[in-house]
Amino acid sequence: MPILSIVIPTFKEIQFLERTLANFDTLQIPHEIIITDGGSTDGTLDIARTYTDKVVVWDQARRQTFGEAKNAGAALSTGTYIVCIDADVIIPEPQNFFTEMLSAFDQNPKLVAMTVPLKPYAENSSIIDALFSAPLNWFYVISNNIFHSGNSSGEFQMMRAEAFRKIGGFTEHLAAGEDNELFRNLANIGATRSYYKLCVRHSLRRPHKLGWFRTYGIWIKNGIHVALRGKAAYKEWSVVR
Repeated sequence: MPILSIVIPTFKEIQFLERTLANFDTLQIPHEIIITDGGSTDGTLDIARTYTDKVVVWDQARRQTFGEAKNAGAALSTGTYIVCIDADVIIPEPQNFFTEMLSAFDQNPKLVAMTVPLKPYAENSSIIDALFSAPLNWFYVISNNIFHSGNSSGEFQMMRAEAFRKIGGFTEHLAAGEDNELFRNLANIGATRSYYKLCVRHSLRRPHKLGWFRTYGIWIKNGIHVALRGKAAYKEWSVVR
C-alpha cells in the first residue's frame, strides 16, 4: 500500500509534465502517481500514461475546476497522505524531501496538512522572482504557523488522507482559490503548517507572462472574493501556456 498518493491535475502540460514525473524516479518511499487531466490534446496524456496507469480524463464540455480535478484524483488514492502538486512543479531530492515531511507529521499527531515555500526553477532564478516570491511565502508561514488560520497555494499541499476526506476535500465550485479554502477548512480540525526548511521549484509561468504586479492583483482580488463571498472573482481561471 502506498504511503504517498501524488495527485497532479493537467491541461496541455506537454512542456513540463515529463520533467515533473521523471523527477519521482528516485523516490523510494511507497507511492502512487495519479493524473487528472482536463481534456488535453497536445500529448500530455501520452506522457502521463508512460509513468502511471492511474489517469482520469475529464469528458464534459465545460472547463473542469481545479477542485473537481483534485477531488477526482483523491478519489482514486489509496495512500496515507495525499500530495497535490501542479504539473510544472519540481520537488528537489524527493526522497529526502518526503522523508523529512513524513517525520514532521510523525512528530505531531495534530498536524493535518503542510505546505512549503515556492521558488522558481533553479535555471530561471532571478532577483525579481526572489523579491516577489518572498512576501507570498512569508504570508503562508504567518497564516499557518502563527495565526493558525490555514492558507496555502496549490503548487504543493500535503495532507493526511483521513483529514482530507473528513472535510469533504476541495470546494469544487470555485474557479480558483480552492487551495486556500482547503487549508482554512483543514485548520478547523487540526494544525496546518508551512514547513519553511524545504521548498519546491515552479516555472512561475503566470507572473513571467502577466507580470508580478498583475499576478498579485489577480491573486488578491480572488482571495478577497472567496473569503468574503464564498465564490471566486472569475468564472474561469485563465490558462497560461
